[in-house]
Amino acid sequence: MLGLLKPTDPAWVDAVKGNLEALLIDHAHCELKAAQSALSIVSRHGWDHPELAEPLLELAREETEHFRDVLKEARERGIRVPPPEPDKYVSALMKEAKRDGTPERRLLDRLLVSALIEARSCERFQLLAEGLDDPDLAAFYDRLMQSEARHYRLFTSLAEAIWGEEITRERFSVLAAREATVVDRLALGPTVHG
Repeated sequence: MLGLLKPTDPAWVDAVKGNLEALLIDHAHCELKAAQSALSIVSRHGWDHPELAEPLLELAREETEHFRDVLKEARERGIRVPPPEPDKYVSALMKEAKRDGTPERRLLDRLLVSALIEARSCERFQLLAEGLDDPDLAAFYDRLMQSEARHYRLFTSLAEAIWGEEITRERFSVLAAREATVVDRLALGPTVHG
C-alpha cells in the first residue's frame, strides 16, 4: 500500500484495542508534529523552492485541524494529552535517510521520509477503520485515512516536481526498504507508528 514494503502485523490492532488511550495520545502528538514538520520544510527550503510554500502551508493547516480533532476525541473520553516525546519511528527513519543522504538532496529525503510516514499512517488508519469495535472511532479513522493518502501523494509529487520521477522513485525505493526494517525493529504497541 502506497509504496510500503512491509504490511503492519495484524496483531497491532489488538494492541491498540487494549489501550485506546495511548493510541489517542500518540496520535495527537503525531498530528502536531506533522504540522510542525510541514512548516519546518517551508522555513528551511521554501526560499529556494517557493513552490513548496502554498501546499505545505495548507498541509500544516489541515494537520493542525486533525490535531484539534484528536484532542477533542481524547477529551470526550476523559483522556488528558501530555506533552509529546520523541517518535522512535520518525527518528529512525530520519537516521536511515542521513546514512547516505547528501546536503544537495536533504530536501528530497525530507519529502520522501514524510511521504513514508503518511503512507504508514494511512495503512494503520485503514486497519483501525476496519478493526475497531467503536463505530464512531472507526469512522473517524476512515476519514483520516483518506487525508493521509492525499498527504502521501502531495509529498511524492513535490519531490518529483523538483528532482524528476526517476531520481525520486530510485530514492524512494531505497528509503522504503529501510522503512520496512525500521518497522520490523519496533515493538508493536498502541502508537500510530509503533
